Amino acid sequence: MTAPHASTDRLTAHLVDLATTWQHPDPTAAARGAGVAFADTIACALAGLADPAVAAYARATGTTPFDPSQPAAEAARAAGLAAHALDYDDVDDATISHPSAAVVPALLAVAQDAANWTDGAHEPTGAEAVTALHRGLAVGRALGEALGVRAHYEAGWHTTSTIGTVAAAAAVGSLQRLDGDRMRAALGIAASLSQGSRQNFGSMTKPLHAGQAAHNAVLATGLAREGFTADTDSLEGTLGFLALHRGASTAPPVTDADPATPHLNVKLYPCCYYTHAAADAAREVRDELRHTDSIDTHTIASVRVTVQPGGLAPLIHPRPVDGTQAKFSMEYVIAAMLTDGAVTLGSFAPDAVARPDLQSLLTRVDTAEAATPPAGASDWNAGYAVVTATLTDGRTITHRVDRPRGHATRPVDDATLRTKFDDCLQHAGFEPGAAPGLFEALLHVGDQESLHTVAEEVSRTAGQVRTTVCQTAAGQGTATDATEGGGR
Repeated sequence: MTAPHASTDRLTAHLVDLATTWQHPDPTAAARGAGVAFADTIACALAGLADPAVAAYARATGTTPFDPSQPAAEAARAAGLAAHALDYDDVDDATISHPSAAVVPALLAVAQDAANWTDGAHEPTGAEAVTALHRGLAVGRALGEALGVRAHYEAGWHTTSTIGTVAAAAAVGSLQRLDGDRMRAALGIAASLSQGSRQNFGSMTKPLHAGQAAHNAVLATGLAREGFTADTDSLEGTLGFLALHRGASTAPPVTDADPATPHLNVKLYPCCYYTHAAADAAREVRDELRHTDSIDTHTIASVRVTVQPGGLAPLIHPRPVDGTQAKFSMEYVIAAMLTDGAVTLGSFAPDAVARPDLQSLLTRVDTAEAATPPAGASDWNAGYAVVTATLTDGRTITHRVDRPRGHATRPVDDATLRTKFDDCLQHAGFEPGAAPGLFEALLHVGDQESLHTVAEEVSRTAGQVRTTVCQTAAGQGTATDATEGGGR
């Protein structure tokens, strides 16, 4: 069963139905997709604990991620910030957003706080978390389709925060077993709390958008549960969400909005997802060079990167000066891949970004958008990337990638996900191979009898890093001192 499309004049009723009754047509695929999302998101959040944005947030608020002593909404905001701090978390093509960074922290925060359960005797199960996550994704995709997500995004809105707030509220409301009336109120409240502009890409405020979406979702459902009201047409009304958030765009519409797609795009590079297909193509260019020449970026005269219309929209830093900007620089990511053969968390450290050879190469990278790819078939779906390197002797090497590794159509296997999980934990200061039980519990979250127990295990693992974060928050630097090192 897939969810039927809804006209905008009855959108809220449709979203309420999705959030309260929709079931994924393939339970096995749904459980796998949710498990990957939970494991990937928590890996990114644990790595993000060491990020300067998290330390600055802790100094300002006294709140650190996964602290069980905090109210659920506050815990969700801090964890959502950490999950998106490195810009390494998953992506949904249908909403051009990072849904799990808001949904997973919100679900875990609510599960850990028994006061947020509608039935005090009931502990949410892992199976209910799987259902809740997919209902949130379905609501987000349906809202994005009704809104015209490309136009909304290109108008400057950050969909992780706007659409993501409503989607996360649907997921949390599902876990809390809200009835139809209360779910309608929760979605209305969430729609009014939605916010966030792309002007802040490349700054600490971007990951705060994900945290705020998680916070507002928990707040909206908690208020709705207690009888707090919102206009019944908050989404489709004359002054509602759709009317205020639509934009104008000539880009083709998103065609990947099927709510039954169980997998999200797992990021294998810790930078803006709009660079990933091009990074894979650049890796193939480099591999071909290795078979014919020694690797020397000085022999590359120029590099041309062509992507789909709108594919450069978030990449607003062609000449980055620090790691936060470099994550939103196509030029930097391509230069790093061609130079090093990899793009890792270490690629965005200050000394890596400042390397003269890399800074020289990125000035030779040129970018463009085109409705028709300059290589390969003329058709494409969500996007494509063509990378052409012209060498100093006049030769050219071209490679095209439409779907990067880790995309929903190319899902990660356990080994690849575990490698990323371990890398994230090592970035946070853990020993190699740490927390094997946590990885398995998250990957198989649908099999867990208690989501509360899973949340407690995440909190215990994070607690091993939290002391360092709190020490940083208490006495080291200021928010303006910590603008480099981690990405958004």
